Amino acid sequence: MTGSDGLQRYVYTLMAVILTVVALYFGKDLILLFVVSGLLAFLLLPMARKVEVMGLPRWAGALTATLVMLFLVLGTFFLAGWQLTRFGDDLPTLQAAFSEKGKTLRSYIEDRAHISQRDQLKWFNARVAEMASSGGMIVMQLFSGTGAVLASIVPIPIIVFLLLLLKDKFRTFFEQLGKTRDGLVLEIMQNVSKLSRKYLRGVLLVIVILGALSSLGFLLLDLKYAILLGFTIGFLNVIPYVGVLVGSLIPIVIALVTKDSIMYAVGALGVCLITQFLENNFITPKIVGSSVSVNPLASIAALIGFGLLWGVVGMVLAIPITGMLKIVCDSIPSLKPYGYILGEDVDYPDEQQIHLPFINPRKVKAPLIVPPSEGLGR
Repeated sequence: MTGSDGLQRYVYTLMAVILTVVALYFGKDLILLFVVSGLLAFLLLPMARKVEVMGLPRWAGALTATLVMLFLVLGTFFLAGWQLTRFGDDLPTLQAAFSEKGKTLRSYIEDRAHISQRDQLKWFNARVAEMASSGGMIVMQLFSGTGAVLASIVPIPIIVFLLLLLKDKFRTFFEQLGKTRDGLVLEIMQNVSKLSRKYLRGVLLVIVILGALSSLGFLLLDLKYAILLGFTIGFLNVIPYVGVLVGSLIPIVIALVTKDSIMYAVGALGVCLITQFLENNFITPKIVGSSVSVNPLASIAALIGFGLLWGVVGMVLAIPITGMLKIVCDSIPSLKPYGYILGEDVDYPDEQQIHLPFINPRKVKAPLIVPPSEGLGR
């Protein structure tokens, strides 16, 4: 390859990356709509098949799976709303307790740091004013964007139903694309489908188990809003690294405000540490396993990148999307070096045994071949 050919290839690759990022950013509403709908359709696919096996028509299977999804989602929102209503009723009491704790803290700072309570209040009020001015703009944006958010959520069940209804059509489409020089398109999509389904089922089960364990720990501490706090930790755990930190701070703050002894806050911290230890070492490895074999560096890069592009939703979807990208790279010979660098394999190839410019093919795990029954169609 000449120098001009290498430069031309680099320019084309750079332009492709830039155009992809621009499309992901400006088309995020439409892309997120179909990404979320596609992931849910992968998750509900076995249920739709089981209904069809019972002799019912295809539309009945798709409709049943979609209605089950709606029932579970609405039930979750109902329970969360019930807990939040209790929290709202106790908000004046919490404000009074917070004010009392604030007086104690100000007295402690005055005794230790020799900063008068008046100066502390002046600094605190200035910070609150800044937060209120910026918070007001956030609230305005939130309410002005509520209609757009609802408009983007409402079509999801409809798209999920249509994806399930037309699953055989998509299977035929991928079959007609046929075999390329890099492998079967249908085989790649089957691998992506199985990975998505396994990951989502595992994550949902981890949320339930982690939420139940955390809620039990907070109930033993007699902490208020124990169930709400427990399952908040479970849901925030979906966001790697960041969610764990935020989820652990909330029960500690509630314990400090609602309890007279600091030992309750220490107990809340202990519950968070124990549940995270169990989740990291036993629950997630056993349930989710290596369904998304992405190394920590790639995970952090994906979290930052998708967080900048799509916000909190992007951080939630970053790991499964990166896992799908790894499946695609592992299935295409020309992209296997990128799949290798994304993966968790730390047994690096011996330089003396390298036969290709970037990677030793003997050290790369072959992509999992999914039987047709596990793929997109029957």
